Amino acid sequence: MSVDMAWLEENIFKKELPDSKRQALACLKEVTFASGEKIIEEGQAGGTLEIMRSGRAKVEDNNRYEGRVTLTEIEPGTVFGELAFLSNRSRTADVTAMEECVVYSLSQDDFTQLMKHHHELAYAILITILERQTSVIMSQRITIAPILRRLNDKTNKLPLIVKLVPIIFTLIYFGGLAFVSLRDLSY
Repeated sequence: MSVDMAWLEENIFKKELPDSKRQALACLKEVTFASGEKIIEEGQAGGTLEIMRSGRAKVEDNNRYEGRVTLTEIEPGTVFGELAFLSNRSRTADVTAMEECVVYSLSQDDFTQLMKHHHELAYAILITILERQTSVIMSQRITIAPILRRLNDKTNKLPLIVKLVPIIFTLIYFGGLAFVSLRDLSY
């Protein structure tokens, strides 16, 4: 199979591209993953940006408190692997196909060529990455804000002595340090 340019225009670039831009995107690689197969493995080099063409995948990470945790699901039209792609660092989570997935992959070298010769395409890809990150931040804000409010409410309900203990400990600790310093100076 070859990369479906009409799909990319509709779902990623949001406009029809001239032939020269379509030809520049021939650098995209199409890879098919079977259900259960790893698309990205935590720790591997992050030299590519992925675009989910079809199928669904889950992003998983090891949480020291909860063990294996599913962070999110990836659906068609989603750009992923963007943080490791931009930073050239190792992948931070596993992405596993939940059903057969077709993924388009863009290497950093090919992206650099797009930046040099087709900067409008590179800019559009960066905008897509920014939209993805904005979406992630907003979903975390919706998820985390209620948890933080509950913690704040619980903290406000703590007895005064429990709130004062860290302050008292700090005062005693630094008071002891000052006493030892003054005592050492007097000898």
